[in-house]
Amino acid sequence: MTVCLIYSGHLRTWEQCKGNHAEVLRPAPAHVVHYNETTHDLTPYHRDEWRHYYRGNEYPETESQPENTLSMWRGMWNAWQLAPEGFDCYVRIRYDIILEGGGVDFPQWPMENNTVYIPEGNDYREGVNDQFAFGNRQSMEKYYSVFHHHKTHFDAGKPFHTESYHKYTLDMLGVNIVRIPITNRILRP
Repeated sequence: MTVCLIYSGHLRTWEQCKGNHAEVLRPAPAHVVHYNETTHDLTPYHRDEWRHYYRGNEYPETESQPENTLSMWRGMWNAWQLAPEGFDCYVRIRYDIILEGGGVDFPQWPMENNTVYIPEGNDYREGVNDQFAFGNRQSMEKYYSVFHHHKTHFDAGKPFHTESYHKYTLDMLGVNIVRIPITNRILRP
């Protein structure tokens, strides 16, 4: 099985996390995409660019700075665009997470169209984990497409929240979500 890891975000604690990724992700990636502050311009959106998203349907953790969430989704989509075709498995992973509870043996999981695998937990606000996910190319393109569908969810009055919008997008696009028996946590600086 060939695997493409797609990293996006800020490096923060990358030095402390990368050994964990090398140890638990099997097989080793055939290709790695890096999208961070040293490889690309991660200039965030500014509050004025997204003033229309301050409407009162945010959750407390996203109400003060929805532009941060939108910047994250944009960065994820841009990283996805750098992933070449032809791999069996594509992996969304943050630089600053630690995976716990065993290894992730990608060949163990069928790479079916319309199926995305995520760790147990971190499904805040009845959403789905936005820190680590994997599947085949068709499924992961849908996972990454939340950047293009957030307006649909917002205009429908759905509460603005990162993990929730991922769930809304996957449900809307008919993607099955399978939780695997590992967990992840963000390693803060």
